[in-house]
Amino acid sequence: MSASKAKPVAPRDALEEYTAAGAAGCETAPECQDQVTAQLKAAARVRVAMKAKDPALYAVPIGFVDEAERQADHFGRDNLGAKGNSMAVTLPLQRMTSWFAEHPEA
Repeated sequence: MSASKAKPVAPRDALEEYTAAGAAGCETAPECQDQVTAQLKAAARVRVAMKAKDPALYAVPIGFVDEAERQADHFGRDNLGAKGNSMAVTLPLQRMTSWFAEHPEA
């Protein structure tokens, strides 16, 4: 089966993968770099799932993922291990997670 014919992932299933990407936490800059990079990749998959299901319904959390990526680009994707930089990137991602908690119907 080709990738274009694969069944889309549900947004909440993709969210679970995102949550797992950040579950370990981090202490050192290299650990935080790896974790934030993994969270961004997982959040991008959540965005794909949200856009596939209903881009209008998920417009707000899609915007949070977009903001996280803008912050990552601003600070440099190779410099996300610094505490301030990682916070600037992960805060919009935390807002995405909160949105799902506040909208159980989505």
